[in-house]
Amino acid sequence: MHLLRRVLASSAAVCAVAGIFSVTVGQTSNAQAAPARHASKSGGVVTFAEQPGATPTYIFPLYDGANSQNADITYLQPLMWLPLYWFGHPTNSAATVNYKLSMAEPPVFSNGGKTVTMKLKHFVWSTGAPVTGRDLVFWMNLMLAEKTNYAGYVPGGWMTHVSSYSAPSADTFVLNLNKVYNQTYLLYNGLATLTPIPQQAWDKTSTTGAVGTYDSTSAGAKSVYTYLNARSESLSTWATTALWQVVDGPWHLQPKTGFQVTGQVIMIPNKKYSGSNKPKISEFEELPFTSAAAEYDALRSGTVDYGYVPTTDLGTIGSLEASGFKIQPWYEWGLTFIGILFSNPKYDALVSQLYIRQAMQTLIDQPEYIKSILGNYGTPTYGPVPTFPSTNFLSKAEKKNPYPYSKSKAKKLLTSHGWTIHSGGADVCTKPGAGAGECGKGIASGTKLSVPLQYPSGFPDIDNEIQVMRSAYSAVGIHLTLSEAPENTVLSNAYACIGKKPAACPASAPVLTIIASPVYTYVPIYYPDGTSLFGCGGATNGGNYCNKTVDKDITTIESEGNAASLKTLYSYQEYLAKQLPDLWFPNAAYQISAISSKLKGIPAQDSTAHIYPSTWTFGS
Repeated sequence: MHLLRRVLASSAAVCAVAGIFSVTVGQTSNAQAAPARHASKSGGVVTFAEQPGATPTYIFPLYDGANSQNADITYLQPLMWLPLYWFGHPTNSAATVNYKLSMAEPPVFSNGGKTVTMKLKHFVWSTGAPVTGRDLVFWMNLMLAEKTNYAGYVPGGWMTHVSSYSAPSADTFVLNLNKVYNQTYLLYNGLATLTPIPQQAWDKTSTTGAVGTYDSTSAGAKSVYTYLNARSESLSTWATTALWQVVDGPWHLQPKTGFQVTGQVIMIPNKKYSGSNKPKISEFEELPFTSAAAEYDALRSGTVDYGYVPTTDLGTIGSLEASGFKIQPWYEWGLTFIGILFSNPKYDALVSQLYIRQAMQTLIDQPEYIKSILGNYGTPTYGPVPTFPSTNFLSKAEKKNPYPYSKSKAKKLLTSHGWTIHSGGADVCTKPGAGAGECGKGIASGTKLSVPLQYPSGFPDIDNEIQVMRSAYSAVGIHLTLSEAPENTVLSNAYACIGKKPAACPASAPVLTIIASPVYTYVPIYYPDGTSLFGCGGATNGGNYCNKTVDKDITTIESEGNAASLKTLYSYQEYLAKQLPDLWFPNAAYQISAISSKLKGIPAQDSTAHIYPSTWTFGS
């Protein structure tokens, strides 16, 4: 459920990021002496490259959709605050629960499935205090009080059906529901979101105020959330705020200088960490870059231990390997798509027509993009369930493209619905109306088939894909007005109208947007029923897509037994694949990783986008 970025850009591209992100760390790091490393198996500094223009924006684990990029929710927060149940594996690509790394034993269901009891393992906060069920009650109080600000919330979803919760003992947390859920779904999409947070340090409403039990009332919980959210949005104070030094994970920010508003992160081991995989290196640094070009220069200069190769520089892989790097493509449990805004008042009548979306989809040649632009480092996206890694969630039907590339079919779809084709220009509606053979409801005579599309700067592979797509669209008279912006800006724009009706949505809001690849990853809700992304009112449903059939299927998936739920999931994904809530786009490798051969302990790259610096060591 979070938004990811890809780094398959040309080394010739340079992207200037606006505002506080204008410093190019790729440039500054080249001017600095390389950190001490490669000295021994224990100790040393590991440097890890963030993706271009995708720096951390939010540190508080209770984040909203706009702050759900993996720079926040997989590279930053879970290194300091562990989720109750860990999904992902440091040794393989499976997007499944990992009880060995989890903070609790497997959940126990009772009361006909309405009661879930979770037994906590022994973890402690960096203050020395134990992590208890009260810390989970604190999380629940804040999350439910501000659920519409949480990226995992969906109206009518499991949070709506919580009847009570408690911590009957220090090591026990009990959740009671008034509805029976599919147990796999509830674990993957409900319990997976639970994150103990330190009530003994964070239950306050101001920096100077004392810690209390404010969260015990809804009004008090809202006040605590307001305070923590404000501190999280104050990026310049992250490393100097005492709040963020109270952690239960293996790492914490280096005090005073552990975060810079340029996006640079410096973490050091939490000496009180009580879980498995205690850190062996002495420091972990995440370095920001304004472009893949800057990152690649830093990688080749030896400033980066774990970085990436732009697709257009794949020809240099041999020299990188010769200089001591391992090359590993990193694929994610997610989807790539061009988001469609259904509530733009100027264009909603156009994109609401299924046949127009079908014509657009039919002109996206995914196999050719993967081969010619992505260097075969990619997989197709044909619907709402990822094709990689292989899971039983994916139906056989969704392994095939429902809309193979065809200019003639796209043209026929338009002409048969009242459009006069203007190749190289913009088609014109000449048969207005909502009947057969007419343009559709709300489309006036003379309307031109022209829509704006915004995409991130600094990613030439995305630019190449968009330019090829634009040419194909133009051939049948679909005109795209293109604009570029820094990726964080595109992300904000993609969520500008979330939850708004057309009258409240500015006409300037981009109708089509693409972030990177994957655009959306099923993290930290792992069951791919798309409840947050495609459900009416979903927290990450930036396009405001709403389909009652889809909502009904999602409700059925969530409440049936495992076998029946899986059957409904198959019919749901096959229906949604053809309904096109977004335009399906090739899922490029998240990145082509270049990892120093002296960096050990990375047998695989996690498809949930989690990283495991605690397992990393230096060796010869």
